[in-house]
Amino acid sequence: DAQNGECVGKLKDGNYAITSVDVNRQGTRALTSSMDNTLRVWDIGTRKSLNDAKPLLSINAGPINAWKSRFVSRKGDGDDVPADLIASSTDSGMIKLWSLEDGSAVRELNTSRPNFMYALAVSPDGTKIACAGAGSHVYVFDTEAGMLLCTFSGHSDNVRSVSFSADSSLLVTASDDKQIQLHDVRHGSPVTTLLGHHGWVLTAEMHPSGAYIASGSVDTKVKIWDVAQRACVETHSQHSQAVWGVAWQRSSDDVPITRPMLAS
Repeated sequence: DAQNGECVGKLKDGNYAITSVDVNRQGTRALTSSMDNTLRVWDIGTRKSLNDAKPLLSINAGPINAWKSRFVSRKGDGDDVPADLIASSTDSGMIKLWSLEDGSAVRELNTSRPNFMYALAVSPDGTKIACAGAGSHVYVFDTEAGMLLCTFSGHSDNVRSVSFSADSSLLVTASDDKQIQLHDVRHGSPVTTLLGHHGWVLTAEMHPSGAYIASGSVDTKVKIWDVAQRACVETHSQHSQAVWGVAWQRSSDDVPITRPMLAS
């Protein structure tokens, strides 16, 4: 529970490491990726039974094809692609799309580079999917058409994290080159580069308002950046080891959040 810090339940199915967790926009479903190559969808809306819960859906994604996964919710205006999907990253430069209804394979998005894609993000409006990983390139796809919209090549080392802004127009990327970069996905152009970490930047995420970016690094620091000023305005040093993830609290369809907290 984000308000009181209490654990409300544990989800377990299998004995392998969990590599990714996502929660849908309604806050009722959780999606996990595991080292056993399985994607699992869980009902987290009924908290009383979480400890004994079994997955609503399990998908065998194939060897190393379930490293990172995300819910994809889109309008699906009469096309052949289901409105509710799951996206998962692979070690071969592809993103796989699965039906959230029955777990069937729907489509593959191919970067044409056989690299491990360990960074994955879906735009809040569901129209775009971004991925990156081994290598310095970042790829943005059109969800409906399955086409590559743009490629960003401003980094000089592996890209660890990709994250969209709340209005789906900007993309934040973090890299082993110690840089955070902001990109305009509408025009396929770079916006700015943020420098200040002294090690690999492992994670970066934009504030729901679009005014700030939070980042974490192997230098153990969490930094807050002012987008308008293109500058770091806060540095937090509470961690003693690498910071692998940061996440702003977001509003759900039922619960509005006016002052988001940051988890790291």
